[in-house]
Amino acid sequence: MAEQQRKVILECISTPNKGRGMTSPNDISPASLIHAEDPLAVIIMKSCRDTHCHYCFSEAPADVVFCPSCTIPIYCSNRCQEEAVGQISWNQNACLESNNSVVDIAKLSVTSTRCKTQIAEHRHECGGAHWAAVLPADIVLAGRIMAQYIEKQLLAGKRTTISGPNLDLVHHYNQDSPASKFESHIYATVLLLCLQSYYKSGVSWAEDSLSQLVLLICQIKVNSIAIVHMKSMDGGKVLTVNKGFSGSSGAVMCSVEQVRVAQAIYMSGSFFNHSCQPNVHAYFRSRTLVLRSSEYIKAGTPIELSYGPQAGEMDLPERQKSLRENYYFSCGCSNCSVLSLSDLVMNSFRCPQSNCLGAVSELIYYRCKENSVHVSIGESHVCTLSLPFFSYQDISKFDEDMVKVGNLFFKSDAILNIDPGFCMSCRSQLDLSSAVAISDRATSKINRLKELPALDNVPEVVIAEALQSLEQTEKLRHPYSKALAQAQDTIAEAFAKVGDQEQARKHCKASIKILEKLYHPSHIIIAHELIKLVSIELSMGDGASASAAFARADAIFSLYYGPDVKRILPYVDALRRTVSERSVGSC
Repeated sequence: MAEQQRKVILECISTPNKGRGMTSPNDISPASLIHAEDPLAVIIMKSCRDTHCHYCFSEAPADVVFCPSCTIPIYCSNRCQEEAVGQISWNQNACLESNNSVVDIAKLSVTSTRCKTQIAEHRHECGGAHWAAVLPADIVLAGRIMAQYIEKQLLAGKRTTISGPNLDLVHHYNQDSPASKFESHIYATVLLLCLQSYYKSGVSWAEDSLSQLVLLICQIKVNSIAIVHMKSMDGGKVLTVNKGFSGSSGAVMCSVEQVRVAQAIYMSGSFFNHSCQPNVHAYFRSRTLVLRSSEYIKAGTPIELSYGPQAGEMDLPERQKSLRENYYFSCGCSNCSVLSLSDLVMNSFRCPQSNCLGAVSELIYYRCKENSVHVSIGESHVCTLSLPFFSYQDISKFDEDMVKVGNLFFKSDAILNIDPGFCMSCRSQLDLSSAVAISDRATSKINRLKELPALDNVPEVVIAEALQSLEQTEKLRHPYSKALAQAQDTIAEAFAKVGDQEQARKHCKASIKILEKLYHPSHIIIAHELIKLVSIELSMGDGASASAAFARADAIFSLYYGPDVKRILPYVDALRRTVSERSVGSC
């Protein structure tokens, strides 16, 4: 059923700090459909070429459909094949070359039921060497955009000199390193020769066609979007076939993996700016980019998605480094301009004073007169953060945590310097190098559980060692640290697989409690973690608790995916039925 709602009006604006971006003149409710767009061009990732449909990017069935003129792309159905290459009708003069069995593409008549001017995505790549086998994905993508531009010119009857498409996208060529520029020029030369070889007649090339290809490659580097599909792991298949949950044989912890299946260019989608705490969620219906509001957005507020780095998943230095290397900018979003709880605690250690919740960081924090903090690693300046403002008379739980973690920042207006290894709340000193070494060893022992092929017959000593390592981690790492959350999750999964569901639930809940501090209670990450908890509680036969946890997860999924939940996460519907049956039974 088509989604029925008031259309969101979007406006493209330009600001001094972020340049071009998107906003709306109207207020936007949570879970509203912001934008949906098909790609200008798309290419499947090399890792998925043999396992996924080259059009819709779903997992390919055993009986795949090939391109009519070559055996390189595979499709999950005739419909996907037709969408990708059109309906092929053979001209009487069409034939196979006797020497190398390559179809003479020029003698094929391509039509489409949707559009008579539909252009086959990979037609120029048919025959000869497979472009995607020898060229990087972004270079093949540039070739597809260029071929699409040429085909449109020819279909329109224009015999003009071909230069290149005038895409209204940034490229940052001037900021590229000499090595990166040289690489772009080499690939552009190879790509131009390949295109010239295919379009031997009917096309004349402009003198600047090579430089246009270089710019196109640079545009793709900073504007392409990875198409990600969700794949349910472990519990997903069990739930779908309605198997039991008793004992270790049926005990599973349902989880979801993100699979990067393709790379694409979305023209309008490229206009949305980045935020490390975005107010819209991006996902994909097949190859269609969908943006949905994940919170209330006031009129005039920038509408921003995440380019990858998010607060809670990466700390401030990691996020800034990733964005500078991949997109050539330093982020100035709210989470990168104001001191936040997640950045203070994510990679921090526990204060050596047992009654103090203060964080001990490996970074340098310098408190200035101007109500701001400079954060740096060694001599390298990272960012200047403003101190959050809140009322002590009406303080929220989140702010209480903030004060307890970094009390020195809020205690006075005095200038202060917090060096690595010193508590941000009481200035107690921790032997940081020793703490890091012990923590790393403990984490390594816990992660051994992931490397074991099966946990049904795990020696008790392995579990005992992991629990001892977890105890060490709890003594050293901050209670809200990401390392501790990951350790709790790994232990929970191990207990679920060996059949100790009570312990699995205990550690799963502990992991969720930490992640709620790093993200927020309604973040999509929390929903996926709650699904793990649901699967554990079903294994225990606790239908009432499973129902409550599922209801919370379902509300978050509906916020982020709207009516597309069943399509994007099909296992959730199967889990809903199971939870409903078990909750009725428990009543």
